[in-house]
Amino acid sequence: MTEKEILQPEVSSVTHVPEARQRTPYLAAFGVLVALTLVEIGVVRSSGIPHRAAIVALIAIAVAKAALIALFYMHLRYETRILKVTVLGPLIAPVVYGLLLMLDSAARHMP
Repeated sequence: MTEKEILQPEVSSVTHVPEARQRTPYLAAFGVLVALTLVEIGVVRSSGIPHRAAIVALIAIAVAKAALIALFYMHLRYETRILKVTVLGPLIAPVVYGLLLMLDSAARHMP
């Protein structure tokens, strides 16, 4: 294999999906990420939002940002359904574990 074949392969990871080469979706995703970051800053600096509501809002925004990054910048948007499910599977366990920890903590602090 020559150096040219290594540096410029004929088949790239996105040749099967031409939309993956366009810049517009990536720039739109970047714009949404910037907007969500500004919303996060607004939630943190706002004194009128109850503490629990702010925490829920920040977690929801973080999940939305992670989903955008996975879909666009990790190219999951263009992958098959089975690969998407494979990626989402390991994310479910920590969510369940976190919810169980919150329930346990709430139960311990109840009068």
